Parts: sequence; structure tokens; C-alpha cells
Amino acid sequence: MFVALLGAAACNVSEEPLHHHPSQAASGAASAIITVAARTPALPTYPCSRCHAERTPDPRERKLVEFHTQKVLTHGEASGWCYRCHTKDDIDKLHEPDGTLVSFDEAHKLCGSCHGDRLRDWRNGIHGLNTGYWNGARLRHSCTFCHDPHNPKFASITPEHAPQRPRTVSDDSHEPSKEKSHGEGH
Repeated sequence: MFVALLGAAACNVSEEPLHHHPSQAASGAASAIITVAARTPALPTYPCSRCHAERTPDPRERKLVEFHTQKVLTHGEASGWCYRCHTKDDIDKLHEPDGTLVSFDEAHKLCGSCHGDRLRDWRNGIHGLNTGYWNGARLRHSCTFCHDPHNPKFASITPEHAPQRPRTVSDDSHEPSKEKSHGEGH
């Protein structure tokens, strides 16, 4: 516990956030004004180089005991470690599988390198959180706004029961009348 507190004090941060409340960063959209919400202002540990500059990168997969102790990587089938996504030589960046560097504010590019169908849906505005106008300025939140990048699957929830009909409405009042009209069948 003391070591974790010492590590946090050395970086001048206390705890990592559970939720993101990002500000805005520009996105490259041609037809509409689409802004992608920035992630870095919401990360109290950013820039990572504040603490990692004096550390030698250790690519061994292990339990973290100094800082980031609550981080458990449960993302993907293969075993992995921080450097599967974080850049060892530039810790303030992420990297796609081909080595292309991206900022934390462009995490959707990294996520899309494995989840292309969801990136397509996100770009088309049908996956993720979008606010604004259909024909005007829009704010789009990246993957990491809703999903924890280290454990992106949402926890299961128990569905609520179906709502009960109000007592003033009979069960058959919503069905069409079965009576024939006056002119039929005579």
C-alpha cells in the first residue's frame, strides 16, 4: 500500500478516474463538422512520461504493484501486456499493430484496427455516443468514453420486469373489435 501511495505521490496524482468527462479535439471530417471528444484532459496520469521518463520499460507480463494496480487486462484472446497498445519508446502514444503511432485522443483508430466493423459503425454514427445536429456540428465520443480499454466488455445486467398495465385499462381494450359492422353478412 505504501509503495502505491509513494508512486502516486511521485507522479503528483492520487487515483485514476473510472469515468471520462472529456473536452473537445478536432477530427478530420470533410462533409460535416464532427468533433471527437478528447480523452487526455480527463486522465490525471497524463502525460504518462511524467512518471515513465525515468523508468526503463519492462515488457514482462506481471502483476503491477506500484501504480496502476487496479488495471487488469482482460481484452482479447491472446495474452498481452501494456505494450500491446501502449508505445514502449513513447509512452504518451498508442500504436496500431502496424506500428503507426496515435494519440490517446485518437484511440478509435487503435480500437478500429481490430474492431473494424465497430469503427465503421462509429464513423457512420450508429455505434457510440453522438450529440449535436444531424446536419450540423456534432460531438462524437471515442470508444474509451464508454468502454474501459483494459476491460471493454460491459458487465451483465438483469433486465427489469415488463411494465404492468394500469388498472384503468382492461386487457382486451388494445385489441381491435371482433364484432362485424352492421352491413356485413346480412
